[in-house]
Amino acid sequence: MRDLLADLNSEQQEVVTATQGPVLVLAGAGSGKTRTLTYRIAYILQQKLARPDEILALTFTNKAAGEMKERVKKLVGDTQGLPSSLGTFHSIGARLLREQARHLPRSPGFMICDADDSERLVRQALTALNVSRQEYSSRHMKALISRAKGEGLTPAEVGAMAQQHAEVVAAVYQAYEKLLATNDAYDFDDLLIQPLRLLQSNAAVRAHYQQRWRYISVDEYQDTNVIQANWLRLLAGPEENICVVGDDYQAIYSWRGARVENILQFEQTFSRCATFYLTRNYRSTQPILTVAGQVIAANTAQKHKQLWTTQEAGEAVQLVSLPSSRHEAVWVRHIVEAATGQGQRRGGITILYRTNAQSRAFEEEFLTHGIPYTIVGGWRFYERREIKDALAFLQFWVSGTALPLTRIAEALWRGIGPKTLARWEAMAAAMEQALSDILVQESTRRPAVGALMRSVAAARTQSFASVADLLIYLLTHSGYEAYLKAQVDGAERWENIEELFNVTAAYTDPQKFLEEVALLSDIDTLEEEHDRVTCMTLHASKGLEFETVIVTGCEEGLLPHLNSLKSQAQIEEERRLLYVGMTRAKRRLIITYAQTRWRGGTYEPQLPSRFLAEVGEQVEYIDTEFDQVLEGDLLPTPDIMRADRL
Repeated sequence: MRDLLADLNSEQQEVVTATQGPVLVLAGAGSGKTRTLTYRIAYILQQKLARPDEILALTFTNKAAGEMKERVKKLVGDTQGLPSSLGTFHSIGARLLREQARHLPRSPGFMICDADDSERLVRQALTALNVSRQEYSSRHMKALISRAKGEGLTPAEVGAMAQQHAEVVAAVYQAYEKLLATNDAYDFDDLLIQPLRLLQSNAAVRAHYQQRWRYISVDEYQDTNVIQANWLRLLAGPEENICVVGDDYQAIYSWRGARVENILQFEQTFSRCATFYLTRNYRSTQPILTVAGQVIAANTAQKHKQLWTTQEAGEAVQLVSLPSSRHEAVWVRHIVEAATGQGQRRGGITILYRTNAQSRAFEEEFLTHGIPYTIVGGWRFYERREIKDALAFLQFWVSGTALPLTRIAEALWRGIGPKTLARWEAMAAAMEQALSDILVQESTRRPAVGALMRSVAAARTQSFASVADLLIYLLTHSGYEAYLKAQVDGAERWENIEELFNVTAAYTDPQKFLEEVALLSDIDTLEEEHDRVTCMTLHASKGLEFETVIVTGCEEGLLPHLNSLKSQAQIEEERRLLYVGMTRAKRRLIITYAQTRWRGGTYEPQLPSRFLAEVGEQVEYIDTEFDQVLEGDLLPTPDIMRADRL
């Protein structure tokens, strides 16, 4: 029989052998927490403390569940069998609902609605209730319903809330629930809330699963929401053989319902809890861990731990001050070129930022200089839907043709599709008129068309200082700005539009700008390359690791983000976000901030992030001057010429 403990350090061995009662494992970044949880499951099977079917193991992604299954299989082989209840919260919830369908208003063969299916049903509910689709978009309404379900609220409870539009949301929520029932369907939120309600209301079902799943393991416990935490409390049963593993330092998903309080208060929820710390880091060098530890130490609502490693040597963390956001992009590009020139793989380098809009400057720099890159967790800047929409308004203003109009119609016009547009185009050809003339005629009976045509006509009579001013006018007066901001992800998508304003502020000729964008997008023929620099948000980087990590834009208003300054709890989560980014680095960590950032057609002064005051003295400070930074290498773009005059 294989000695599983021989593969583990002393901290991990303590966790694996603590098999009775509730166990909390506070595991630092890179400490092997998933490995430890997997070995614990294998140990329980090896010691015959439970049969495979008596083990429940929960993760957050199918990928993580699949990896855990493979690891357990390698450790125990096929002779003893593998746990059959090893999967995501949603997959286990669906299984429970099918098994207990006799207690529920759905058949065992119920359908699971994906995001598109759910939004389609919400649209049906809005139509049935004669609710304005312009005032309440289906996507935004679905997000409000999902949020209510995530908090365990019924339609009646939503309607009783003293919030604006609560009654409308409650009515649509109720109609949506009826449509789900009619279609014998659950949505993704139901896969969590419906099992909880069943466990709460049916003592026999609750006892059945408590006896069936005698050992419960949970990975990434800091990411659980209220519903998931209540699930686990009910399933634990009288033996309370539940082991949760997580890192409160990496709790960064409150915006999607995760509650860091779940892991911080686990010892109060399960009073017999044994708590263990995994503090040996296998990923990073000591200089990286020291600086990251100094930053996170400023948080108050944490279970603090001191990470350590046997990799004492290593490069000092660099903190780089740059004159502008443009210089930041050029500096980063040179770091990449220097590293790859010394033999490092591009795939071992990542650029991290707080918002997707920040990727634009790096993308343009990499494209211009032929550096292969990939965007993780988002679209390339000029491929994002809202950016393409905005460019379509400019293209229509320039050309007046049907091609950009198709995209505008898809975003803003209900009931006007490709067939209608084709008919109008045919009418224009037959009458030897411009398409815009036909659209003006249609404006009298189609208000949305009228809004566009009036904004275009008015824009032609005005003089604009820049393409940005023209674009702002078109998006505002056509109704697109209001449309976008009403979407559930409208705030982030509008940030991307504002970044486009920053780009177009340097141009006065819309056609010239559109040509340059088209050429820039077409340059990117590097998809066949696999060794590429990775660009992603800090949120998307969790769980990953790279040889070199460059955390960019560490400025007030970006990190911490302007929208996160309302409470101490939000600021602490922003600090955790920076910590996550820092601890992705294995060998080299660089943090940059710009003294000025291009906004609204000019470089605006920026303050360094408050978090940078916490990095301590063990960093290498690099304070650059304009004349010293890559002199002669900065591209002669309009915004750089503006920078030269600062």
